[in-house]
Amino acid sequence: MTVSAAAWIILFGFLMLTQGSALLLDENCGVSNAYKKRIINGPEVTPLSNPWMAVVETANDYVCGGTLINQRFVLTAAHCMCKSNDCKDKHNDLFVRLGVHNRTTDRESGHLHERFRVVNSHLHPNFEHVNSSNDIALLELERNVIYSHQIKPICVLLDGRQKIRTDDVQRFTAAGWGKTESKDLSDVLKSVQINRIEKIRCIRHFWRALNDAQICGGTGNLADTCQGDSGGPLYSKSFYGGVWRNTQFGIISYGSEQCGGLGVYTDVMSHIDFIKQIVLMSDIKVLLPKIDLLDRSCLDDGKLPTSERSGPDTFPWLAEVYFDSFLLSYGALISNRFVVTTAQFIPANSSLKVILGEDTYKVKTVHIHNDFVDLGKNNIALLELERKVQYTELIKPICLPSPKNKIEQIKFQKKAKDEQNLTVVGISKAKLIRRMVSSECYNQDYQEIGDGQMCMEHPNTVSIAMGSPLVKPLRHGNSRAFTLVGLAGFGRLEDHSPDVYTNVLSYMDWIGAIV
Repeated sequence: MTVSAAAWIILFGFLMLTQGSALLLDENCGVSNAYKKRIINGPEVTPLSNPWMAVVETANDYVCGGTLINQRFVLTAAHCMCKSNDCKDKHNDLFVRLGVHNRTTDRESGHLHERFRVVNSHLHPNFEHVNSSNDIALLELERNVIYSHQIKPICVLLDGRQKIRTDDVQRFTAAGWGKTESKDLSDVLKSVQINRIEKIRCIRHFWRALNDAQICGGTGNLADTCQGDSGGPLYSKSFYGGVWRNTQFGIISYGSEQCGGLGVYTDVMSHIDFIKQIVLMSDIKVLLPKIDLLDRSCLDDGKLPTSERSGPDTFPWLAEVYFDSFLLSYGALISNRFVVTTAQFIPANSSLKVILGEDTYKVKTVHIHNDFVDLGKNNIALLELERKVQYTELIKPICLPSPKNKIEQIKFQKKAKDEQNLTVVGISKAKLIRRMVSSECYNQDYQEIGDGQMCMEHPNTVSIAMGSPLVKPLRHGNSRAFTLVGLAGFGRLEDHSPDVYTNVLSYMDWIGAIV
């Protein structure tokens, strides 16, 4: 952060909020410890004066600044997630350090820095790298932060109606570890006073349009934020609850390479809906009752190290079972070593392989149900893979209840039974189909439908195959997951003729004994 030799003045924002007029993201926010002014060719802030500052880094390198906004999230710029110049390649191995003044050490002022793995990077869905619009991201931490003398959140106002008033704030403080007059990143945290400037100044300077969700700022004295400060805060003081609180109104986005006094900042108040959607929904998810699953990785809950979640129609658990180059059946990945499919057409002693996404896995062992007779009875098999599946957003298991929890199994079975419409995943397509009355299914063929089977409407517009999964959405917080209900067993080629599926949920004891 380049700064002039002018005296550093602690500035209070003009915004004054009476108690109850705005909602704060965290009531414990924005109050720092007492600090002094230091002026040696620009101000180094005193340790603990910015306890919300976060160092965003990889295992080996500094990436950006950021701010702690509650116990689980750090606010930063979306472009900080870009690993390549075109932003097609993104960081997926980020960490956050808190309680930091000197970023080049792990201990200072008698305390260790606290380091957290980033388990999910939430970029704004409309972030555009070319023009830096919507340059905002939230980093979800692996565990809750415990507030201390050195670590506290900065305030974020959640009432978007306050933007009219916050637009009147003319003076801010920016902080970061960016480049200084020496052209090197600063070891210690520094700050600079930034004034709001008419947008036309930035438009003319950068030859780039600005929108209402961006702030043009500068100093007029060559002091400026600089490379390495990205993601850090633009903040001012607000009066709330009888206390002056440091409140974040901007995020350092971009400026000129020379760092000469003009910069563009993401307007936080313009993105309150995005912040609330991610942060508050995460809180709801944490408070959800525990669900006992065979493999919790089936939930799209942000635990995988990636910035994008799988969509509801990607079916990352769909498996194809092959003998040589012949497709025998479909199935579903249920854990990192097992795929469930139908027993029909599966040879017990032949070399099989399973394709998941673009990866191929050899089958180590075939477990066909001991009482499998024909299409009508116990038509289910488990394929044990030779090596563990490495989960990604393109490959992960489908949800099943824990085989050890009978109560959870009953819940899953009841919910599946109550669903009159289920989704069958066919060849390249999926379709919602109706449940049929099992007692009337195939009566004319004298075909008995057992307790371990289900009768379903035939999806005339979708081609299905042996083992095509029958699924239902698993509603658990904001997870976009599915429960496996059945596997396609047999049916007729005639239109409007029902199909029979193996009821997978009725075989959890058998699955549990093997898996």
